[in-house]
Amino acid sequence: MKIFRRDLSVYTIIFCVFIISVFIFTSRVWKRENSVIYWDVVSYYAYLPATFIFNDIRLEKKESYENGIFWPDTAPNGGKVIKTTMGLSFLYAPFFFAGHIYANVFDYQTNGFSVPYKLALLIGALFYLTVAMIFMRKVLKKFFPDIVVALTIIAIVLGTNLAYYSSREGAMSHLYSFTLFSVFVWLTIRWHEEHKLLLLLLSGALAGLISLIRPTNILILIFFLLYDVSSWKTFVQKIRFIIRHFHWFIFMFIAFVIIWIPQLIYWKEITGHFLYYSYHTESFFFNNPQILNGLFSYRKGWLLYTPIMAIALAGIPLLFFKMKNISFAVLVFVAVNIYVVFSWWCWWYGGGFGQRPMIDSYIIFSFPFALVLDQSKKAGKYFFAGAATIVFILLLHNIFQLEKYKYGSIHFDSMTREAYKRSFLRLHPPDGFYDVIKAPDYEKAVKGIEEYP
Repeated sequence: MKIFRRDLSVYTIIFCVFIISVFIFTSRVWKRENSVIYWDVVSYYAYLPATFIFNDIRLEKKESYENGIFWPDTAPNGGKVIKTTMGLSFLYAPFFFAGHIYANVFDYQTNGFSVPYKLALLIGALFYLTVAMIFMRKVLKKFFPDIVVALTIIAIVLGTNLAYYSSREGAMSHLYSFTLFSVFVWLTIRWHEEHKLLLLLLSGALAGLISLIRPTNILILIFFLLYDVSSWKTFVQKIRFIIRHFHWFIFMFIAFVIIWIPQLIYWKEITGHFLYYSYHTESFFFNNPQILNGLFSYRKGWLLYTPIMAIALAGIPLLFFKMKNISFAVLVFVAVNIYVVFSWWCWWYGGGFGQRPMIDSYIIFSFPFALVLDQSKKAGKYFFAGAATIVFILLLHNIFQLEKYKYGSIHFDSMTREAYKRSFLRLHPPDGFYDVIKAPDYEKAVKGIEEYP
């Protein structure tokens, strides 16, 4: 019993891996057309088959894009350029090659998009989720008792939309960013404890990879800058330390840039420019962020469809009393990240379950979430039992919502108040459900025109 209690968070990781595996293998999503390697994933993944199967990274063979295998953008010089950056291809690569070997041995299509490749990517998602949980445990164990760490891990993994983006859409970017964020936070804490140059170099390289997957996620550097800052005095001390050891941070920056070199070379070769913005008319509207819609709307409100994260938000003020060394790092990162995420023209981020860009930073939210649980534990066993009960109710609610989404009673981008009410507690869409949904006007939104109250 003592061993079990000491290692409860380890058993929690094993349990979460098992549950997500069940989600993956019971859905058999890899056998479906237009699944796994679809929508955004086509572009994230395109670098691998274009290079290693089609031998056509320039996408000059018309069959590569005319038949819809790849979805390139056309640069001003006429070059066919993959829209997204290549960071995810780095992480997909081991599983892509495993899928390619399997496809060759067992006589599947070897075009990069057949069943073995899809299944390999989903197994890769399970691997990266496991890595994320291991590092989340390492981070949280520095501050909280094992039972709090275990409950936080299970809440973040199974009680949020991370469960969906680790399984049925496990090739999307958000799980991978969440994993890298978790490792980065661990490196940040380690560097502040030891001030070793190697840790700084690894942090720089990892920040480069994080931003190479999703450029706006460079905001994670806010956490590094403000970690262990609890006042203006400690902030000034940290800035002075950085100035005194400026050469260390030059090396960190060099490590960051090295990760980006393949992307810069690719852009130069295809477009004629080292830097290229492939999103053209798609942009941020920082003067009109849709924060309230992003958090609470029936279409895609983060807290409506992932209500368990309200506990994390409620815990942020507690950080300033109980964990001052990370309080400013968490608060400033969360505030800036929410502002940036919901300033994007498509604040609901297309189809999908809930607000998927928020998944990337769940490791940051794990601190205030765990702190709420820890304070309830210190208040007495009945308080902790009550908090744990609320967490498990919200966790079951999330799993129920995932099933609702699978069967269509939560629409992927067109939910309204009336649609939410009609489908509430219903697994399948009720009669009249599709009469009261409202499709987004993407053309208006891309121009910055509010089209949803």
